[in-house]
This record gives sequence, C-alpha cells and structure tokens, in this order.
Amino acid sequence: MPGEAVSEAILIIAGVIMIGVLAGAIYLSISYIGSAMDASYLAGSQRLLTDVQIVFATNTTSTTLYAYLQNIGEEPVYNLQLGTLYFGLENQQQPIGYNSPAPSWTVNTQVLNPGSTATITITLSQPLVKGSYYTVMYVTQNGVQAEYTFQVV
Repeated sequence: MPGEAVSEAILIIAGVIMIGVLAGAIYLSISYIGSAMDASYLAGSQRLLTDVQIVFATNTTSTTLYAYLQNIGEEPVYNLQLGTLYFGLENQQQPIGYNSPAPSWTVNTQVLNPGSTATITITLSQPLVKGSYYTVMYVTQNGVQAEYTFQVV
C-alpha cells in the first residue's frame, strides 16, 4: 500500500508538471503571435500614413537631372537615402545606387516632413536622348512609391 501511494503521488506530480509545461508553451506561442500581429499592425499603419509624390522632374544637362519628391502623407519619411530610386526610359527603369559612381543619386535632406519637398539629383553615365520619355520612381523603405515620367526636350 505505501508503495502504491508513493507511485500515485509521483504520477500526480508528473502530470501537474506536464500540464504546467504545456500551458507555458501555449502561452509563449500566443505571446509570439500577439507580438507579430502588433508589429504587422504598426508597419501597416505607418504605411497608410506615408505618401509621397514626385511633383516634377527635369534635366539640366544631358547627364544631370532633378526630381522633386514631396511628402503628402501624415508622417515624416526618415532616411530618404535608404529608399530605392529607379530611372530609365519609360517602362525600362533600373535601380540606381545612392551616392556611388554614375549612374547615381543624392538627396538634399534625410528627413522629409509632411508638406515639404526634397530635391533628388540624378547623375547619369550616358547622356539623355532628346525626344525620349524617361521615368523616375522612388520607393520608400516601407514600400510606398511615387513615379514621374517626362520628355527630354
């Protein structure tokens, strides 16, 4: 009899420990899911509040052009240099490196506050072709994009 009582006590303790481990694992999984949902919600809300447009783009020489990027959203856009700029003939744009050998681009500010405009300078390795249509497209870090097509005259 005393041996059976000890065996039952050990089994009850083991069962309680297993239930505790299982409950902890379930709680941890739910916590991870909640954190992921919070991060997704934050990223989505920032994307909804971010909006930019290229209001104008023109060339000043055959290898230099300016594009004016305006923040029409409700949140500042930080680290503009970490965005991606595409440039090329219409429907043939290629990514261009930031502050690298031509073709490259630079921007006059790192933070674009709501309502303000940044000047993007694009330096090309090949001259623009007169009469051709070119497209400039800027994509922010969170995926919001703006593009502008112009004709070289």
